[in-house]
Amino acid sequence: MSEVISIGEFIKPHGIHGELLLLLYNPLSDALNHDIELLIKENEGFRRLKVKRIRPANKGFLIKLYGVDSIEQAEKFKKIHIFIKKTDLILKDGEYLISDLIGLNCFNEKNKKLGAVSDIYSGETDIMEIKSGNGIYLVPMTENNVTLIDAKNFKICIKNEENYKI
Repeated sequence: MSEVISIGEFIKPHGIHGELLLLLYNPLSDALNHDIELLIKENEGFRRLKVKRIRPANKGFLIKLYGVDSIEQAEKFKKIHIFIKKTDLILKDGEYLISDLIGLNCFNEKNKKLGAVSDIYSGETDIMEIKSGNGIYLVPMTENNVTLIDAKNFKICIKNEENYKI
C-alpha cells in the first residue's frame, strides 16, 4: 500500500497573480476542507507545497502557493498531480479507497471463494471486477450485492454473484 494518494491535478493558472486551478478527482471529497499538506512528485520522492490560500471555485479549488506570484511561474505547475498522505485523508464510515480494495478476496453467501478484486470502475454505481479461475464477475457495489467489506482481513462478501458472471 502506498503512503500517499493522488487527489487531483493542477489544470491551469488562474489570473495573473499565480493562482492555480486544482481539479479534484473526487469532486465530493472534503480533503481540502481541513489543514492538509499538499505534495507533488519530484524525482524519486515528494515535495511539500507551501500553500498560502485555498478557496473553492466553480470547477474545483483555486490554490495560491508561496513563491508563485505570476502567471509564468504558475504555468510550471500545469498538469501536475497533487498528492496527500493517506493518513491525512478522513474517510467516513463505510468509505474506502479503491486502491485499498484491489486484491481483496471475495466470497459468496456460502463462504465460497470467488476470486479477488482486480479493478473497480467508478460511476454512478461503482462496479467491482472480480477475477477467478471460473471467469470474471462485474458486481455493482450496492447494498443488495455487497454484504461485507473487511479491508483489515482482506475480505469482501457478496451475494447474487450468478447474475454478474461474464
